[in-house]
Amino acid sequence: MKRVKKEVLKSADFYPKYLKLINVILPDPLTQREIDVLSAFMSLKGDLVELDRFGTQARTVVRKRLGFKTHSNLDNYIKYFKNKGVLVSNPKTKKLELNKRIEIPKNEKEVSLSFVFNIKDHE
Repeated sequence: MKRVKKEVLKSADFYPKYLKLINVILPDPLTQREIDVLSAFMSLKGDLVELDRFGTQARTVVRKRLGFKTHSNLDNYIKYFKNKGVLVSNPKTKKLELNKRIEIPKNEKEVSLSFVFNIKDHE
């Protein structure tokens, strides 16, 4: 059986939905709040992202957007993402970046996900 659902989304709506879908295949799934925080980082655009998507300036933008009162709140999420393997340190630049398994290329305009389930009856 094959089911296909196509949907056109604004980027602000796309990232949370994308993360919810891939969350089911992550070894250590994200919480809903982690999805909200990571999608805020993923939706950043422009020079800020090119320079350092998870750097100080980007964190300030996300912190304000999500209403975090202190730096440590957002820093804890960054730590959780590193522990879960969602963020990795680039060996050359030492900057944090999305794990290539979940990153979406910069100019990508369409994303297609496939899931294959083999159903076995218990005997």
